[in-house]
Amino acid sequence: MRIPFGTQSYKSQSLPISAQRLVNMYAERQPPDAKTDVAVFGHPGIVQFATCGSGPVRGMHKMGGVLYVVSGQRLYSVTSGGVATDIGGSISGTAPVSMDDNGSQLVIVNGTNGYLYSVLLGFLLITDTDFNAAETVQFFDQRFYFDWKDTNKFFGSDLLDGTSYNALVFASAEARPDNVKAMVLNKQILLVFGDKTIEAWQDVGAANMPLERIPGVVIERGLAAPKATAKEDNTVYFLGNDRRFYRFDGLTPIGVSTPAIDAEWQNYSSVSDAFCFSYSWAGHKFIIVHFPTPNATWCFDASTGIPHERDSWDMNGRNLGRWRANCHVSCYDKELIGDAFSGAIGHLSASTYTEFGNVVRALVTSPPIHDQDQKRVFISRLQVDIEAGVGITTGQGSDPQWMLRSSKDGGRTYTTLQKWRSAGAIGNYRTRLRWLRFGQARERVFELTTTDPVKRTIIAASGDGYSGT
Repeated sequence: MRIPFGTQSYKSQSLPISAQRLVNMYAERQPPDAKTDVAVFGHPGIVQFATCGSGPVRGMHKMGGVLYVVSGQRLYSVTSGGVATDIGGSISGTAPVSMDDNGSQLVIVNGTNGYLYSVLLGFLLITDTDFNAAETVQFFDQRFYFDWKDTNKFFGSDLLDGTSYNALVFASAEARPDNVKAMVLNKQILLVFGDKTIEAWQDVGAANMPLERIPGVVIERGLAAPKATAKEDNTVYFLGNDRRFYRFDGLTPIGVSTPAIDAEWQNYSSVSDAFCFSYSWAGHKFIIVHFPTPNATWCFDASTGIPHERDSWDMNGRNLGRWRANCHVSCYDKELIGDAFSGAIGHLSASTYTEFGNVVRALVTSPPIHDQDQKRVFISRLQVDIEAGVGITTGQGSDPQWMLRSSKDGGRTYTTLQKWRSAGAIGNYRTRLRWLRFGQARERVFELTTTDPVKRTIIAASGDGYSGT
């Protein structure tokens, strides 16, 4: 019999229904004539590229072909060779920042102050009395625009000048009495996110404030956190004030999170500090949702619609809970990642299976294996079809191992016995992962993990079994 294995994270609020998890691996649908309908691949590793102070890396942005990084409370420029130069500071706080540029000026906001860097002016604090505290910045039609924190307003800079502001360049999101939380530009429409509604504004060239709300467009859904938005695949994704994840279809929000994920997020103590970013890899569009307070990371794949989870481990083998990537930018022909736990900048690598030298654990959990009439299920053999023979030459991973545990109570508890099997030393392509004699149970869930730094691919799983009284 075929056993679906690790195709998504769908841990139901009632575990006997489904305890499925997919961690640090992503699913990819295959053509009808392939060996399997859905294969599961390991995420790329992270290779060190540069170091910018002690971190955390709070934001990255490319301006004029040059990488700029906010790490700790300092701003750095980084060359294509990974050489970092401290430009200046102090950018208060430790949380992620918002950054945008007009081609010559880079503006940074952190919810309290605004900062600007240009080759001509250097690094400076924005001191204009008409500048207001803001969480997000967006450059649009020759002006920087900002949410006006804790008000129903947003405001803009003077033309092509992030240092100068006019008290008349502002507008109010007045369709509903809620505060503006974020600004996102998409397809020449400025989306003004409030905590209860979203409005769409366009540039009509009016005097003073050139933007005007598109008539009749008021979206009855708010934003959960100021930085919980991401642009990918020609649309905008965001975490709604109902703790559900959405993407825009035109100007209509469509839910993309599953009921199981929604139920889990409802139990988080706070989502007000959540933040998002996105990146592309191997034809997939990944949208990352970080929840700092519950210390969790979720990933939505725009290419397949199949969600999964991410986490990271430190050098001592301790699970950090969340994925260590804090931000992303495409620069210097690399997909660059900023580290949440240091000042390290890394790049994604398909041939690397660690993150800054630290272990990456892959974990997949099967759906419940059971009989529809609730008879006992006897399993004499489980075989997992993987890409075998991918071991490395020496050291950990020269004989890569996968470990199996099983649960008889719907994924609530698992056996303490860990059954290890070799995935084959380098070149042993015909190695099979096989486990025998599981006995009987009313239902069973299998959990498969590996930490060896080798390529991870799960093609399919099958087993021999029968049901009885």
